[in-house]
Amino acid sequence: MKKVLSIALAIVMVLSVSVVAFADDEVIWSEDTLFFTAGNWADYTLEDGDGLLEALQVEGAVLVITRDAESGVTGGGTSDSYENFILIDSWYVCNPYVWLGTAGHTAADEPSKEGLIDCLSDDGLVVTYDAATVYAAYEAGGALDGGSPIIIINTSAEGAYKVTNISVVVPETTEEEAVEDVNASEETTEEASESTETSTASSPDTGVALALVPMAIAGFAVVSSKRR
Repeated sequence: MKKVLSIALAIVMVLSVSVVAFADDEVIWSEDTLFFTAGNWADYTLEDGDGLLEALQVEGAVLVITRDAESGVTGGGTSDSYENFILIDSWYVCNPYVWLGTAGHTAADEPSKEGLIDCLSDDGLVVTYDAATVYAAYEAGGALDGGSPIIIINTSAEGAYKVTNISVVVPETTEEEAVEDVNASEETTEEASESTETSTASSPDTGVALALVPMAIAGFAVVSSKRR
C-alpha cells in the first residue's frame, strides 16, 4: 500500500511540475490591431492607451508586438532596409520619440537615432521589449499628458505584414528556473557554512599557538638567567 501511494505521489508531482513549466505568461493588457498594416510611418491610435501605460509599469512586465508574417528586414541600418516601431502620443509632444528597434534594426545600426531601445527578442513574428525601459522613455519624453498613445510602424517593408496584437505580459517563472534559484541559494548557504566551519576549526590551533608564545619567552628567560 505504501509503495502504491509513493508511486501515485510521484506521478502527481511530475504532473504539477509540467503544469507550472508550461503555464502561459500572465497577460495584463492586450489589444488586437488586425488592420494595422506595416508601412513608412503607418500609425495606429490605441483604444486603451491609458491601460497600456499602466501595464508597462508592472514589475517584470514585457511589451509584446506580434506580426502576422515575417518582415524580411534583416538588418544593417541601410537607407533601403529598416524596420522599427515608435511609441508617441496623439499630440506629438513626445520628445524624443520612443523608438523601438527590431532584429532588423538595432541601436548599433543607427546610432544617430536618440534613445532607440533594442528589443529583448525577435523571432520574425513576435518582438518583445522591457516594459519598464519603454515606459521610462515615454515618461522622459513628456508624453504622459499629450493625448492617447500611438504606435507607429516605420519600415521599408511596405505592406509586408500586419500587426495583429500588442500586449503586455508578465512571464511566468518556470519550475526549472525556480529549482535553479533554490539550488543556487543552497550552494551559497553551504559555502558560507563550510567557510565558517573552516574558520572555527582553525581558531583553536591558532589560540594554542598564541598561548605557547609567552611560555616560550619565559623559558628562554630562565635559560638565559642560568647562563649568567
